[in-house]
Amino acid sequence: MMSSMQLGSNCLTRTPLPAPSRQRISRHSRFVATRIATRSPAPTQAPSSEQTRQQLEEAFEAPPAAPAQVLPSPAEGSAQASASASAAPPGAAPSEAKVSAARRNIILIDGDTLESSNEHRAWVAGGMLLFGSLFAVGASQIHDLPSAIGATAAAGTAYLTADLLSGIYHWGVDNYGDGSTPVFGSQIAGFQAHHQRPWTITERQFANNVYKVFQPAVPFAAACLLASPALPPWACVWLSTATFFTVMSQQFHAWSHMKASQLSAPVLALQNAGFLISRKAHGAHHKAPFEGNYCIVSGFWNDILDQEGSEKGAFRVLERVVHSLTGVQPRCWNEPSYDWEVLEPEGNPTTNA
Repeated sequence: MMSSMQLGSNCLTRTPLPAPSRQRISRHSRFVATRIATRSPAPTQAPSSEQTRQQLEEAFEAPPAAPAQVLPSPAEGSAQASASASAAPPGAAPSEAKVSAARRNIILIDGDTLESSNEHRAWVAGGMLLFGSLFAVGASQIHDLPSAIGATAAAGTAYLTADLLSGIYHWGVDNYGDGSTPVFGSQIAGFQAHHQRPWTITERQFANNVYKVFQPAVPFAAACLLASPALPPWACVWLSTATFFTVMSQQFHAWSHMKASQLSAPVLALQNAGFLISRKAHGAHHKAPFEGNYCIVSGFWNDILDQEGSEKGAFRVLERVVHSLTGVQPRCWNEPSYDWEVLEPEGNPTTNA
């Protein structure tokens, strides 16, 4: 029987490192955050390199079939019941808050599902139509070599910009705020849950996985399309391409958690070529305390931003600035807690699995 898990404000509880100075955690002795602790005492010694390797593999490999864990909705502001889905009888369909035990060990925000709805598909289809229309407006204005070169350069820089933006966003939701944060609360809670059960993302259907990123992109793309008659062709190409790769980063992220046998040949070829973030490249992020390798389009910017984990890295500098201005420490300055329990409403006992 596994212990229940606690999610303080829908985020991992993190135990501060000893004051007064921040202590760096050795990359070779970190625990992988996806290790689920039981109530037995935590090990007193750092894991061996072999144990660390096995833990990293476990972070990407789903365990045998197990019940779904349902986390509280951030909008409710209080902990809700965690439910473990029992093995479904033949022909039984999973409910929204539970999935069949035939599915892998999964964490969901209460009320979330793994399946795409018509609303999800509408957001994605609308976004794709707008991105494509904006790109077509720019392409239709290419009539000579200079404009063709300009449009091609715009598409290339847009692709690189999307990778950079994905890293900045990922760094932000990984390190600041919690489930009650306005606008981004559910995404912050979702990213913390992802560190605990990274394979959950591979179970989501496409539109279900990306529609939340498409929602803010749709009105932005619509505004760009309305303004397109006054824009040069390279600008239309840049805006449409950057927006497309940014919103699709969530799907590239999902593919980076899948085995080669689960991927289509074109996706696998793009990963092997370094055009899309690969399983190996993104695996470097899934080491506690999750302090680097945030970019998830291609990962091009990761080495540049991280500077091999030195204090001169871009995110380390930004963290010190934020801390000096607000007094708020990023989560990656502390070792995460592996005891993660969901508090139950009174009178509704936890179901363990």
